[in-house]
Amino acid sequence: MKEKRSMFTNNEIPLKDFEKAGLDIGKMPADMLSSLMKGEISQVMEIRPVLKSGRKEALPVKLRLTRDEDNRVVLVAYPVHRDIVNNLRLNEQEQQRLRQSETIRKEVRDGQYSRQMFIQLDKDTRCLMMRDERTIELNKRMDELEHVKDITLGQNQRQAIREGKPIELEVGDTKVTVGVDLSQNSGFKAIEGDMQEWKRKQQIAWDIANPGAVGFWQTEENRWEYKQTLDKYKYKDERSPEKKEEHKSERKIRP
Repeated sequence: MKEKRSMFTNNEIPLKDFEKAGLDIGKMPADMLSSLMKGEISQVMEIRPVLKSGRKEALPVKLRLTRDEDNRVVLVAYPVHRDIVNNLRLNEQEQQRLRQSETIRKEVRDGQYSRQMFIQLDKDTRCLMMRDERTIELNKRMDELEHVKDITLGQNQRQAIREGKPIELEVGDTKVTVGVDLSQNSGFKAIEGDMQEWKRKQQIAWDIANPGAVGFWQTEENRWEYKQTLDKYKYKDERSPEKKEEHKSERKIRP
């Protein structure tokens, strides 16, 4: 299998975003930075952003590099939460579907505009991962599958993919599963294997295959360690209002 190439160049790295998060990319572990440069969501790590009060707060998050509406590269943080951050006012049935690793396709209002969004749950952070369905270009992705992997998709299969449901296909003697996966920068994934393999790889991607996820932890100013992280951060309701404000769902790290 070919090694996944970087999606961003060194010149595009938003250094100010990293500085605001209290991160020095020159001291970050190479595999952490490499993962971010490929557009992947990081494992849980500790950042130390400066609060409005001027005080630094150690904060466990997942990070991702992505592009904003102006095509600029920005750093996005997914803080760890005790429960689903329901900033979209999802009903209980929708929340339960997300907990079961399903994908929701929902119209979300943003000011005067409404957009059809795909929504998935990152089970480590309890943050909602959202993506405008237009940016995933599902029809293009499905056409590419048919040309590159010699797959034939029926109309019912195409419609299921558009609704966010993974589908299992037979390609010769091999099973292939494809569908929306917001942990991928493209928003779409195709794997060799059946539906059980799809779920297994999602568990690996979300670091829930083993109890007590591990990630990168800054133990000293110049040293990072790879260690268990989530057990240390079981958030309590008695957090101060200032800390609660810093623990919102997906947020771009901007001045």
